[in-house]
Amino acid sequence: MNRPLRSGIVGAAVLVLSALATPTVAGAAPAKPTVSPSTTAGNAAPTILARADIVFLGGDPWHPSGPLEVKVVNDGGAAAKGFFVLRLPQDADLTAGGDCRASDGAPRTWVCGGAELPAGGDRTYRLTVTSSAAQPVFGVTGWGSVAGQDATGRADRPTEFRINWPDRTTLRLRATAGPVVDGAATMRVRVTNTGTFDIGGYSLNVATPDGVRVTAPGCSDSGRMNGVGCEILRERRLAGGATDSFDVRVAATGGTKSVRLWLAPTNRYTNADTSVTLRLTGGGAGGGAATTAPPADPTTPATTAATTAPATPAPKATELPRTGTTTIVYGLIGVSLLTLGGGLLLLRRRLQRG
Repeated sequence: MNRPLRSGIVGAAVLVLSALATPTVAGAAPAKPTVSPSTTAGNAAPTILARADIVFLGGDPWHPSGPLEVKVVNDGGAAAKGFFVLRLPQDADLTAGGDCRASDGAPRTWVCGGAELPAGGDRTYRLTVTSSAAQPVFGVTGWGSVAGQDATGRADRPTEFRINWPDRTTLRLRATAGPVVDGAATMRVRVTNTGTFDIGGYSLNVATPDGVRVTAPGCSDSGRMNGVGCEILRERRLAGGATDSFDVRVAATGGTKSVRLWLAPTNRYTNADTSVTLRLTGGGAGGGAATTAPPADPTTPATTAATTAPATPAPKATELPRTGTTTIVYGLIGVSLLTLGGGLLLLRRRLQRG
């Protein structure tokens, strides 16, 4: 009699433990959506297809740009001209390439291409997309689309591609000033990319008081300094951890002067050490004293985070449904096991007495 009872207890325990060990599956992962031709009843599927790669904007931080590659494929059995229709989101514009012309009556839409393609042949078009936002924006994503089109105007269903604006990062500024000799001085500038990824460009602003004028490097003619200083664009790739060192030469007259330097656009950088104030003193040996100044400047228009971000914001991550066995279920299973064990032990004692 003891052997059947032991077998029953072991069997029940095995079943319960197997149920606990088996993970709960929330359902199979959805397959990647595919693009099907825009066909209608009685019409053949379009044979000119177009696909585009992701676009990364960089370079000029106010109007970053990046390459867009579009591949046009002739999926038919005969040679045909292959066009594609390009649509861009708000705050993105097409600036070069692709033999494109603006589409009539459709804003931010272009018809491009038109080369003869053999059956099964393809051609890749290289274009340039530029941010057209009035103020610099960072860390946002927009979506454009392309659709293949033949010479008769029959088009495939559009497929989307992503446009990434530059991310916010950290960039550190250090600078020292030499003495004013014969009405000229040199400021040594060191800009270090303390972020984790490369950047495609930045700007150094120099606020010049009366009697101070930047002579080199050349100042930008963007007008963003409103006549109170010099904007020096550094449109060069700066790798993570790398330092960009260069000299800023100024003409200075009229005694001791204070010159402020800061990195721009200010809304891109998440660190505080992006601004330095240097004191230019005349004659003698040794450099001017450098002091850290707050990033705000009453004579410089503040560059705040733009409200004209691309119309389609970066998609939010989808939260997965909560699955699996909860704490309450574990508690109920434990109580059931205790009750079952107690009942079996009581039954065993009664049978032994009988």
